[in-house]
Amino acid sequence: MKQELMLSLLLILVALPLFSALLSQLISEKYRWLNPLLSGLILLITTILAASLVSTHWNQPELLWQIKWFELGAHTMTAGFYINNTTLVMMLVVSFISLMVHLFSNGYMAGDPFEKGYYTMLGFFTFCMLGLVLADNLLLLFVFWELVGFSSYTLIGHWREKLAAAKAASKAFIINRIADVGFIAAIMILYSQTSSLSLTEVTAVTDTFWRNAAGICLLIGVMGKSAQFPFFNWLPSAMEGPTPVSALIHAATMVVAGIFLLIRMFPLFTVEVLDIMVIVGCTTALLGSLAALQQFDIKKILAYSTISQLGLMVAAVGTGAYGVALLHLFTHAFFKAGLFLGAGAIIHALHRAQHAAHVHFDVQDIRHLGGLKKVLPITALCFIICSAALSGFPLFSGFQSKDAILVSLFEWSGNSWRLIFAWSVVISSATTIVYSMRMVWFIFFATPQKTTQLTVSEVPFLLRLPLIVLSVCSLWFVVSFHPLEYNGWLMEGIVPAKHNLFITWLSMILVPSVSIMAWWWFRKRTLQPVNHILQNGFYLDHLNDLILKKPGLIVASKTEKIDKRWIDGSLHALAYTQVTMAHLLAWFDTWIVDGTVNGIAWMARQTGALARSFSGGKIQSYIFWSVITLIIFLFWILF
Repeated sequence: MKQELMLSLLLILVALPLFSALLSQLISEKYRWLNPLLSGLILLITTILAASLVSTHWNQPELLWQIKWFELGAHTMTAGFYINNTTLVMMLVVSFISLMVHLFSNGYMAGDPFEKGYYTMLGFFTFCMLGLVLADNLLLLFVFWELVGFSSYTLIGHWREKLAAAKAASKAFIINRIADVGFIAAIMILYSQTSSLSLTEVTAVTDTFWRNAAGICLLIGVMGKSAQFPFFNWLPSAMEGPTPVSALIHAATMVVAGIFLLIRMFPLFTVEVLDIMVIVGCTTALLGSLAALQQFDIKKILAYSTISQLGLMVAAVGTGAYGVALLHLFTHAFFKAGLFLGAGAIIHALHRAQHAAHVHFDVQDIRHLGGLKKVLPITALCFIICSAALSGFPLFSGFQSKDAILVSLFEWSGNSWRLIFAWSVVISSATTIVYSMRMVWFIFFATPQKTTQLTVSEVPFLLRLPLIVLSVCSLWFVVSFHPLEYNGWLMEGIVPAKHNLFITWLSMILVPSVSIMAWWWFRKRTLQPVNHILQNGFYLDHLNDLILKKPGLIVASKTEKIDKRWIDGSLHALAYTQVTMAHLLAWFDTWIVDGTVNGIAWMARQTGALARSFSGGKIQSYIFWSVITLIIFLFWILF
């Protein structure tokens, strides 16, 4: 009975966001004000349901529920839910962050001409993410994986009148589809080896070659979705979408879907694939943090920061500490969503002030800001708390999860060449502190620049509430009541990580020291472009154009010419030859074959007519032919 109740609640949980999406479409324009209200209420119920399921089923036996989906020859495909501690954590994160975004959107998107479609796709995205998290087999998970990509595409391009938004949406969609070829290949390999797509059965592949091949293909799919090098250039471009979308999709849910998949499929990966995973993750973490140092757009700084943090999660899975990756996924969801929504609050407040003052400048460019702590005190406090969590300050959740990642990396490294990657993450963490201080200083504390032309006031309470809640969730006690302990309630339910007091104390000394030095450094400087390679995201867009786009266009142009000149030309020549031959055959049939037959018939008719004229009964004819015959006879005799 308890299991039946659990399944009923799960069905309701998944169906509620879909119902929210459908409801948003059914409500007429006259009552469009109901959209944000009802959507927020439905997501509140969804979050309460998710929290109740976590509290009742945490550390309980795994639950599997399946129904028949379709038949393919002799094989029957099933679809259903699979519940364990990992899925419970993701389910809670998706529901809660989606609720915060819905609440924030009530004020941020008010009056938007496409508000109806916005809430429709927001609800549909949440439904797809929950379906992805709960799916019990790879095929069903892939269906929701692609639907999440489609939802992301529509939400990034929400402001369809902006050419940049349309291009960013297409770019995100195409890059993810390229990487998804790896996911499809992994599904095919695993099915061919196990005759199953169940997440619990496909990891039983025994052949080492195919196990490695499937693991690498799956990793490629994850690298696209979770913005890993060299596929991460779509994420900064995706900041063209509404800021609440950035908080939901590109900080807390969609981009961590790949991390979730790595955790779920962890038993599949061999040591070799896990090592590749660490290399990819550490490289991404370092490159993302370095690129964030040279960005001036608030949202792009946070986008590259997200890329860097996702790299840390991938690296943690590669060390074997997938529980640590889940811990950082959990903490990162709160402080990064808080930072994105904080950026949204700043943008919203400045846009209102610009509208009132009839002044225009780019409010997302931190070079134009400064001194906002006086006019946006609550937003500033929340933003600083979330930045401290991102930097890994003690007493914040980011310190605990990053400490666990560093311990796992150094444990994995030992005294080998692998230490290079462990120390690269230390450098990445230090760089994170620097760009966080840079962002906070030039937004809130530096001398005001163009904002002096505006009268700025704090955003409405509806926008501040999610910031306050997410800031509170960025403190240490969401992980453990002990501020230096990361083996709290979450890790007890997954895999407890080892401790290393040296790394813990190193972090406690390094983080404040680097913060103070960065603060002192930026106080005496203005923002100027220094490194164009970092500012342009290592020119990955240009490399994509050079390696993929331009060769692709050249190949397309050549194949088009081959198609038109040779293939179409050959087909046209063959058609013209056939038509010519048909005309010749028709002429031959008409004039030679039919002509011969008709000529013989004509001659027969004429001969018959001539013969009939000999015996026509006319005296004149008899005399005529007699005379002719006599003349011929005489000529014959004489000559």
